[in-house]
Amino acid sequence: MAETTPLTPLEARVNEVNQYLANIKMYKTILATLPTEWPERLAQYKDAADKHTVIGTIEDFDDVILVSDLWSADDCRKSIRTETLEMRKAQAILAALQK
Repeated sequence: MAETTPLTPLEARVNEVNQYLANIKMYKTILATLPTEWPERLAQYKDAADKHTVIGTIEDFDDVILVSDLWSADDCRKSIRTETLEMRKAQAILAALQK
């Protein structure tokens, strides 16, 4: 098995920032493929805490698909913000390491 040289703290932080950037790009790409407007008839499901229970109560299967996609879009938006938050912290540490 080939030995690998451990990354320096600087290299590790650069990799971390790049991974956050890749994740943000991925979530934006996914979000671009999903519906984002909640129809009034389905708005009651937008902030459901127990999605598995709620989805079982929706009769129309097309609405099941739409609600699933809308939840996924909402999750993508949240993930973009979370990844951005963590990336900004990593960038601050990176900037400190580069001084």
